[in-house]
Amino acid sequence: MKIHTVNARQSFTYWLPLLLVLGGLFAAGCGPTAPEVMSTSGPDELETGESGTFEATVNEDVGEDGLSYTWNFGDGNTGSGLLASHSFSSPGEYQVVFTAQNEGGTARDTMMVNVVRPPQPARITTINANPNPADEGESVSFSSNVRGDSPLSYEWDFGDGNTATGESASHTFEEPGQYTVSLTASNDVGQDTRTLNMTVERDLPPICTSVSEFNSAFFSRNSSTLSDEAESSLMENSDILSQCPNLSVRVEGYAAPGERSPESLSEDRARAVSQFYQDNDVAASRVTTSAEGEVGGVTSKKGGTRQFRRADSIPVRN
Repeated sequence: MKIHTVNARQSFTYWLPLLLVLGGLFAAGCGPTAPEVMSTSGPDELETGESGTFEATVNEDVGEDGLSYTWNFGDGNTGSGLLASHSFSSPGEYQVVFTAQNEGGTARDTMMVNVVRPPQPARITTINANPNPADEGESVSFSSNVRGDSPLSYEWDFGDGNTATGESASHTFEEPGQYTVSLTASNDVGQDTRTLNMTVERDLPPICTSVSEFNSAFFSRNSSTLSDEAESSLMENSDILSQCPNLSVRVEGYAAPGERSPESLSEDRARAVSQFYQDNDVAASRVTTSAEGEVGGVTSKKGGTRQFRRADSIPVRN
C-alpha cells in the first residue's frame, strides 16, 4: 500500500495567505473604535464671573475603555468630562476646544464664547460742596464723581425744598441753618444715593469777627444795682450780641478792696449784668457768669477809682 504524504513546505505555502486575511479581519474586529464628536454646546456670551455649562456628545459605539474627554477654555484653564462648567475672569473672545481621545484616535470640536463686562450700576464715589460752611445768600457749587454705565441721571435735593439736575449744580441758601443735601444717581441697572451736611451761617457784620472787647459796667460802692450809665454801656454790648449769633459773653464780677462780702458782691454784680442781657433778648445759653471776688493789684480798666467795682463782659466766639 502506498501512502500519500503532503510535503510540509507545500502545505505552509498554501495556508499562509488565508491566515493573513483571517488575522487582519480578527485584528480589525477587536481594536478600539475611534471617537467622533457628534455635537458640542455652550453659551455664546457670558459676563465675567458668570458660570457657563459646556456639553459634548460622541458616537455611541465608541467604548469607554481608555477614552478621555478634555475641555480647553482658552484662558489657561481646562476641564474634563462630557459636561463641564467654567467662568471667565476677563472680558474677551475665547475659543473653547473639546477633545475626545482613545487608542483608536482623537476627535476635536471648537466653539467661540464672547465674555463681556457685566452692566455697571450707578455708584457715587464722592459728593462735594464749595464753600462749606457758606453764608446765607452765598452761591454754593456742588460736584460729584459717579461711576456706572451711561446714560447716567443726577437728582440733587438741597434740603430746603429746592432741587436740581446734572453732574454738578449750584444753589443759594436763603436762611442760615443745617441742611442735608442729597444726590441720587441712576442708570438702567441701578441707582445710588449719597448725602452731605451743609452748614449755612448768617451773613454777619464785620464787627462780629473783629470785636475783641465789650464795655464794662461800673457800680456804686457795696452795690450791685445797675446805674443808667452802666445800662447804657451794656446796651451797646447787647446790640452787638443781637447782630452776632457767633458770639457769646462771659461776665466776670469784681469787688473793690474794702467792700463788704466781696465774694457774694462780685457774684451779684455778674448776675445783674447777665440778667440785663437776658432782658434784652440775649439767650441765657449765650451768657456765663463768674464771681472773681476782691480785685488784687492794679488793673488797666478805665473808670478812675471805680475800676475795681465792676463787671467785665468778655466776648467769646462760638
